[in-house]
Order: sequence, then C-alpha cells, then structure tokens
Amino acid sequence: MARLSDTERIEILMMIGYGDRTRSFTQVVNIFNELHPDREPITKSTVSKTLQRFQETGGVKDRPKSGRPVSVTNEENSLNVMLDVVENPINSTQQRALNHNMSRYSIQKITKRENFKPYKIQLLQELSEDDFDRRIQFCEIIMDKLNQNVNFVNHILFSDESTFCLNGHVNRHNCRYWSDQNPHWMEQVHTQRPQKTNVWCGIIGGNVIGPYFIHGNLNSERYLLLLQENIVPQLRRLFPNHNNPNLPAEQIWFQQDGAPPHFGRMVREYLEETFPGKWIGRRGAIEWPARSPDMTPLDFFLWGHIKNLVYKNRPQNIEDLQQRIMHEVSSIAPNILLDTIQNFVHRIHYCQEVNGGHFEHLIK
Repeated sequence: MARLSDTERIEILMMIGYGDRTRSFTQVVNIFNELHPDREPITKSTVSKTLQRFQETGGVKDRPKSGRPVSVTNEENSLNVMLDVVENPINSTQQRALNHNMSRYSIQKITKRENFKPYKIQLLQELSEDDFDRRIQFCEIIMDKLNQNVNFVNHILFSDESTFCLNGHVNRHNCRYWSDQNPHWMEQVHTQRPQKTNVWCGIIGGNVIGPYFIHGNLNSERYLLLLQENIVPQLRRLFPNHNNPNLPAEQIWFQQDGAPPHFGRMVREYLEETFPGKWIGRRGAIEWPARSPDMTPLDFFLWGHIKNLVYKNRPQNIEDLQQRIMHEVSSIAPNILLDTIQNFVHRIHYCQEVNGGHFEHLIK
C-alpha cells in the first residue's frame, strides 16, 4: 500500500465530513479511488486509521516515535488553514492570515508545503437547464459517428468568429483560485471594445481555413457572402470533389455554432446545398449544443493561442493587428492542429462523464 501524503489524508478527512454531513468509510473509499485512478487504491482500513490518527493526535502526520515531541498546535493550525483553503478557495493569503491570526509567510509556507498554488481566472459561459441533455445527445451522436469511422472528426471543418481589440484586455492579475490542481476557474465578464476587428477562422484536420476579416457587424447576408466567396472556395481547393467540382469532397462536414447570422434561412439553404446532410449547427443534420465553446477547437485552443501571441506587444493599429493575426495563424504547425482535433474527442468523453456539465476541471 503506497503511503498517503498529508494532503491525501486531509482530503480523506474532508470526505468523511462532520456532524450530520458524514459519509461511510465505503463511500469515502469509492470517492477517493475514483478521484485518484493513477495511485494504488485505498481501503476502509486506511480511512479508519486516518480518522483515528486525527482523533488521537489532532493532526494527520504519522504518530511521533518515542522521545520525539510534536507540536499539536502547529498541526492543528496547518489543518485549519488547509480546510479553509478547500472551503474558501477564492480568499487571499492576507484574508487567511487575518482569519487565523497568523503571518502571511506562515500561510504561504503551509499552502506551499501542501502543493497548493494560485490559479488565474478563466472565462466560461453559464449553462441553462436544457443544455445538459443537448450536450449529451451531441456527444452520443459524435461517438456513434466515430465508431463508424475513426477519422470522422478530421473531416469536420470547425468554424467560429472572434473579436480582436487594440485594447480592452480582462485584467486577471489580482484574481486567484487556491488549489493543488488547476481548477480552470472561470467567470463571465463584459468589456468595452472601442477599436476592433472581427475574424472568421476554421480548422479541419491539419489545415486552417482563413483567417477572413469581417467588415462591420456580422449578419446573415455578410456571412453568406463569406461562405460563397471565401470559405467554400478555399475548402474546395483543399478537398476537391471529383464528381462535382462545385462542391467540396463528399466526406467533408461543416460546423458552426447557433449565432443569429448563422441561422438565416439563406445561410441554412446554402449549407444544405453545399454540404447535403453533412453540416453541424442550429437546425443542421447534427444539432450543435448551445453555449458549448468548451467543445469548439477554435474556442478552447485557437483564439486563446493567437491572442497570446498577437498581444505580446501592443498592436499599433487595426492593420498591424490584422497582419499579426494572419502571420500567427499561418505559423501553426499541422501536428498541433491535429492534436487539437483529438482534444475535441477527449472533451466529448469528459462531457459524457459529467452528464453534459462543465468538464474543463477534469482535463489534465
């Protein structure tokens, strides 16, 4: 049996609970082993001994050998601090120091010893009540397609639009979430966009389609022209259809989200003509689940990757910004794009594990 770390013992104690909120040893064993599949499983005896050690010594460390005194007070302080970190992960080190009448240095020493680190805030869309079932249904359809053809996802053109601003970054410097693992903490925010450029881009296998810049606000008419004059012609060149040169290859699927410009009648008619029975979106052959940027390769990889590079130095103007975007997009290696598509498949599995809920905290 692998020796438990102090952090794991604390975790077991918190799983046991207290008062009317206690769990049985069997429940704790099942939860712990499920959360730690890569370590040797624990038993009910391990849980019992961990609880007994805490009740007898007030701490989680091994019992001291004869002649070696231990400070119960320090152990109790450490345990109280770690319980506070788990229950209130958003609190700052300064707040914790005041709450426990300790120095900030002592708080930092305890959290560092237990391998807890501060993670920055991320952005996330809130799910509505109906979204869970729709996300699960989408995942089941994709898995069924993969069972029929393992290369199915490499034939999907994943697409999306994003806004790039000259300024208006979210200030995340003072936002932290304390944990021993990256919790992928997220929150919705609203920012002003005084000078901006709207960009459409797509990923299919190891290829990028675009980027294409959208002048003004996107509507159905502009989106249809973009499809007809730019997106589909580039797709035809990459994947020609030898039976019908006016269409892309027959195995190609097109994906878009449910944004209003994508739902225009003319847009849907054009997609059905160009990708008959093979497009993913609102009222498409496969329904794209609303509020699911965590399953779009452009949202969970491309846009963040490009913005990190583009904004290393502040762009001088819109033209400079657009040049940087084109350069960085063209510089992405095909193997990175293929890995991103495989990441999409992994996310389908994770989404199923949490019954359609948020899953990014499970991604290692």
